[in-house]
Amino acid sequence: MKILLGMVFVLSTIFANTTNTTKKQNESLNSIYENIILKNSKKSIVDIKRLQNHILANETNKAKEEFVNLVKSWKSVQAFYILGDLDDNYLDTPRYIDIFHEGNEDIKKQLDLILTTDEDLKIAHFKNSQKTINALEYMLFTKDLKTKRVKDIVLRIINKLTLNLQDIYDGYVENKAKFLKDEIASNAIMLNSLIENSYKIKEWRVGDPSGLSRKFRGKKDNRNAEYYISKNSIVAVRSILNTHLMVLGSQRYKNFGDMIKSYKVKKELNDAVKYINNSLENTKLIINDDFENTKNTKPLYKSLKKLHMTYYISLIGKLKITAKILDADGD
Repeated sequence: MKILLGMVFVLSTIFANTTNTTKKQNESLNSIYENIILKNSKKSIVDIKRLQNHILANETNKAKEEFVNLVKSWKSVQAFYILGDLDDNYLDTPRYIDIFHEGNEDIKKQLDLILTTDEDLKIAHFKNSQKTINALEYMLFTKDLKTKRVKDIVLRIINKLTLNLQDIYDGYVENKAKFLKDEIASNAIMLNSLIENSYKIKEWRVGDPSGLSRKFRGKKDNRNAEYYISKNSIVAVRSILNTHLMVLGSQRYKNFGDMIKSYKVKKELNDAVKYINNSLENTKLIINDDFENTKNTKPLYKSLKKLHMTYYISLIGKLKITAKILDADGD
């Protein structure tokens, strides 16, 4: 299927601000960049390095606990990823870190095969998909890190993840001026990012394992959840929703919600924040990452659907932003 996503530039009278208002909006854009974009991407680097230290110290249980923090910080980056729209060189960087819903290869079988051989890891462990957070989850939660080859692979994965996360942070630093200079473009980028991620959280992360999505209608299977091995799938969902709240909800810093209010689009904004909070509350119904209990999953799916429609129809209509067609299947 195809949904309307992506960045476009539509001139509208709603953005025809006075010089004073434009200055305030630039301050808001700077605040968003500093308090959300740079802060979240930097936190992911801190978390991956902490995880690495636990692995080096042979602290497996602490490493597993730190993996939860890495999931949270990475999802916060992914949930509001706009770097690819600012610089085409970074369009594919998230895929180097996370292959959930990307491609059809079985990295578990690949990693198992690598473990059964004594081939040099520089040769055997070469594919990028084998060095993602998904590969890290599999190795960390199903293998014995006391085994040297297992530990070596895990450290190789962590090293690659660290490089890619650092690349994202550096890319954001380099492209900050581009984000700040064009209010119209930045508004389109931000709203389309929210639309894209609200679709993916609804369909991929909740709908697929619960059998409520279009693709897996009536075929519920917890193995379709994002982090079913470590049971951190609902953690990922909450992190994404909390990131949306950082972007739109009332915060101590100026955010996109404040900008939307200045455009006199309050009802739609309030609806979006309400559905984010409703969805966060409904995540509490998902116990032990069990998405197959449809009675508990349906309320979350429904509130996420309302959130997506508020972004996709109400906000985009009121803000006079349109979008281009982008393939969002991820298959």
